[in-house]
Amino acid sequence: MLERMGRPLRGFGNGTANVVGAVFRGLGGPGRFLQDLLNGTWLGHSLHAVLVDVVVGAATGALLLDVLRIFFAVEGLETAATWMIGLALLAGIGSLITGLTEFKDTAPSSATRDVTILHGVINFVGSGGFGYSTMQRLDGNHDAAFWGLLVGYLLIGVGGYIGGHLVFKYGYSVNYNAFSKGKRAREFTVVLPAAELPEDAPTKASFGATAVVLVRRGDVVHALKDTCSHAGAPLSGGTLRGDTIECPLHASVFRLADGSVVHGPAASRQVSYRARINGDQVELQGPHD
Repeated sequence: MLERMGRPLRGFGNGTANVVGAVFRGLGGPGRFLQDLLNGTWLGHSLHAVLVDVVVGAATGALLLDVLRIFFAVEGLETAATWMIGLALLAGIGSLITGLTEFKDTAPSSATRDVTILHGVINFVGSGGFGYSTMQRLDGNHDAAFWGLLVGYLLIGVGGYIGGHLVFKYGYSVNYNAFSKGKRAREFTVVLPAAELPEDAPTKASFGATAVVLVRRGDVVHALKDTCSHAGAPLSGGTLRGDTIECPLHASVFRLADGSVVHGPAASRQVSYRARINGDQVELQGPHD
């Protein structure tokens, strides 16, 4: 049902994603670091999810204070309620910005994008209710402010439900390697002959049932799981940049040595393996925990 509701917004969603992507690209290097900040790359976790918790918590607190004031005649709560709804509004703005940053990387004209833009539009309108409530409180109209808060709260409740649907049904913003570390081996295991591993070129190989990408630099071999943690693209189709590899889909950058994230949108490190050349064979062990 949510997919059908979001489909009429598909054109708007595609256009929005294109504009947001163009803004980050137009900013160049600073845009890359801004994207890392907003994606939560530095946090190792989606920043959007953190800010959403602040929105819901602050709005719930403000609503409780208003209920106590209006229905139970508790006095002296106006200032506290104003601060709480103001916090919800600021966190809501941050949630919208971080949400747009993640949204630009959804697949064009997909069900995921359709539902995500529906989620975003509803929360945008809900945040407008918080803005109205905040302005009314600053003008001393606390009774009118309550209704703006109530409408906004109900809307972000619906938006939050849709956000949960995105995570649990589509795995939106979930680490693609979270539930599968791939093959585990206590001993080194042969994966391919050393002669078949070219110098300084991402090469896909099989480590049991797990696809890995290998990069050879002389006698040193780096090995990462081939599935990008951000959106599942194959890193073996990526580009080497110094001691890193860049994903071909959304340009996440990982260190070859340990899979740590250098640049997002990925927030979770890439699974890495111990690798060596033993005689005429390439062998892997692990992965690293």
